[in-house]
Amino acid sequence: MFRLKYTEIPGNPSKINREFIGNPTNEFTEMYERFTGFYAIKNLIADDELHRRPLKLKKDRICRFCKAKYSKEEKFKSKAHLLPELIGNKYLLSDFECDKCNSLFGKYENDLANFIGVSRAFNFSNAKAGGLKFKSPDKTFIVQKDYEAADDIAKLRIESHEQENNHFTLDAENKKVTFHTIRPSYNPNNVYKSFLKMGLSVLPDELVDDYEIAFAMLQSKRKNEESDNPLYKLNVYVHPGPAFPSPMIILFEKKEKTEMVPMHIVCIMFHNYTYQLTLPLNKTDKWMFDGIKTVTVPNIPPFIDKHFAEKFGMPKGHRLNFNLDELKRNEKHDVTFSFEDFTDTRLSE
Repeated sequence: MFRLKYTEIPGNPSKINREFIGNPTNEFTEMYERFTGFYAIKNLIADDELHRRPLKLKKDRICRFCKAKYSKEEKFKSKAHLLPELIGNKYLLSDFECDKCNSLFGKYENDLANFIGVSRAFNFSNAKAGGLKFKSPDKTFIVQKDYEAADDIAKLRIESHEQENNHFTLDAENKKVTFHTIRPSYNPNNVYKSFLKMGLSVLPDELVDDYEIAFAMLQSKRKNEESDNPLYKLNVYVHPGPAFPSPMIILFEKKEKTEMVPMHIVCIMFHNYTYQLTLPLNKTDKWMFDGIKTVTVPNIPPFIDKHFAEKFGMPKGHRLNFNLDELKRNEKHDVTFSFEDFTDTRLSE
């Protein structure tokens, strides 16, 4: 994977410049050069020691999502997270999210959890520490930590009931196994809002007022009636090999304010996924949306270098549409793994 290089900004040692160091694969070199030609890292938050920060006292807190202040009615009691716990965040907490907004965003995250589906249970951290049990909607496919294994052993227990369900396909020749299941029901538009909340959380304080419309979208109870609005579409890469060690979110800002590209693009990385979110409707971009100019959105490249790709394989990208604002049911969900070896334990007849 790419490495991050940290350097102090001359004359301002309190701020750190960040840039990626690595060799992109040949397939993504042009995309990488195009994207980094438009954008530079503005902010980065990761669930690690370097990026933890002290929180404001509760009496000094203001919610950036609804502008609520600490009062008798609003005590900021909730343990609000900058990034959802369900994607692996343990330590990054928020001091700008009130209890009411935290409750609303928790509902969005329920849909995000159902969208991610069985992938969460297959994650290495769950195989090691446990705590998450996946059941398919019909309860015939179950994934959880194998509690019969020693505590220091990362091992999953996978149950497939009723043989006709065909819960997995084994490709012994290519050493791959694909598990087939169904996602629990979820609202795609709420999944989008969950990603949008992450993106708005990574904004530095001085940029919050530039996204008044985006904050309103996050709080809106109005049903989205559109089916093909590009604002609600995200690019995603799935990369083979080891997962990201901890969730990370990066805010990219365009280098030249006159470029016909959105002001900010957000990269959200967790497990084996990289999502690209365009922060919508920055007020300083208003001049671009006159119905005449053509605005382009450069694709984020997967930040996987060629050495990683040569060892584990190439990332695969696709585009997701989260316009639908109603429950999506019975969506198929396949997850493929590579393996070094396996033992056939079926009973002989």
